[in-house]
Amino acid sequence: MAIDVTKQVQKAELAASQKKYELAIEIYLQALAIDPDNRAGRRGVRLAAVKQMEISPTSGLSQKMQLAAVKAKLLNPNLDTRIAAYETYLKIDPKNISMAHELAATCEKAKYLNAAIGVHEASAEIAPKDTHCRVALGRLLAGRESQKALEHLEKALAIDPKCQEAIKIRKDLAAELSIKKAGFETARTTHDLLRDKERTKELSQADRIQRDDAQAGDVVTRLQGRMASTPDDKKSLRELARALASGGRVDEAQAAWRKLIELDPTDFDAKVQVGDIRIAQSERKIAAAEATKNTALAAELRRAHTLIVIEEYQTRVAEHPTDLALRFALGEALLEAKRLDDAIAEFQKAVKDPRKRVDGLCVLGECFIEKGLFDLAARQLEKALEESPGLNSERGKAIVYNLGRLRERQGQFATARDEFLKVYEVDVGYRDVADKVTEMSLKAK
Repeated sequence: MAIDVTKQVQKAELAASQKKYELAIEIYLQALAIDPDNRAGRRGVRLAAVKQMEISPTSGLSQKMQLAAVKAKLLNPNLDTRIAAYETYLKIDPKNISMAHELAATCEKAKYLNAAIGVHEASAEIAPKDTHCRVALGRLLAGRESQKALEHLEKALAIDPKCQEAIKIRKDLAAELSIKKAGFETARTTHDLLRDKERTKELSQADRIQRDDAQAGDVVTRLQGRMASTPDDKKSLRELARALASGGRVDEAQAAWRKLIELDPTDFDAKVQVGDIRIAQSERKIAAAEATKNTALAAELRRAHTLIVIEEYQTRVAEHPTDLALRFALGEALLEAKRLDDAIAEFQKAVKDPRKRVDGLCVLGECFIEKGLFDLAARQLEKALEESPGLNSERGKAIVYNLGRLRERQGQFATARDEFLKVYEVDVGYRDVADKVTEMSLKAK
């Protein structure tokens, strides 16, 4: 039996309510180390991580470096280790709903069904239009909180009226609730009684199978067996793809996702999953090259990786042109490839998203510096500084650092030194700021 961590979770909730999000995250994770199946803890830590990122975002480069160190642990065969790795990943990139899905799937595989519910509940708040978490909540809550399950299924269908998985779960759940509500009171004949008993038996068997499935050690084998008789069952194929990915069988997972796309060319989630696997495979190749200190190969693989990311996000933007977060991600990849005009076009759209506005202004400033458009760069960075004052975050330091780069490019070395000094005073290890202070001091003489 799990140790009761209610008091620790309540302490974390109090810290979060006081906007002490870093403290809240630390307490939540301590509680989850004791009771990995805690629903409130899984939900709370996800939401606190999002709030912490909003007030103190990590720069794109810093985030990539931190995530690279975590990714290898996501393939660990020990499920508890893998769950902890997902939590670490999501602490760095808390709005990555795809990774939250994988965390929830791994929790299910480890028999932490309450934890899976908590993760999906947080995802439903973070990404209200995500149907996967709504459908998963409908499935997981069906046997315990039926009304909530129905509410999530209804929301999923409001977003995607053709979601067959939601339709089926809702139909089965509605039938079960109807039987529970009516009992055998309305049966008028022996035939009615037998029919109702049969239906109750079927639902009981389905519930038992679902429980057994959640506890089965080899989920993949079970799903492959199901697919043998119904190869075009999209629900089972989606579950199989996720199970294969959770088990580290990425090539097979990718094949399953591609099969889903063949069955339904409009399945955006499947396309994203295929793309994410492709990106992850590219990252693993880079990591392998770096591990063997083959710098030339690593550099070549990084260039190829950037092109892969650009291609994937261009496809996603083409299908969802109003998703400004996707445009921002595409802009970052284009900037890395030095395609400045294309990157600027994406960032200029992305700044219309309040969540990405300051980051967008900051990177626009970087782009304009690289193009030598110093007046435009100054306007973007000054706007960003007005809307995100102070140097208590990675974003604030990035803005002031870029102002220093701008003044350096303009030949204003004393002013550049002053900007770099502001960063140096709060974070001597930020990028190459220590060298920049020395360099600008010498040039200002």
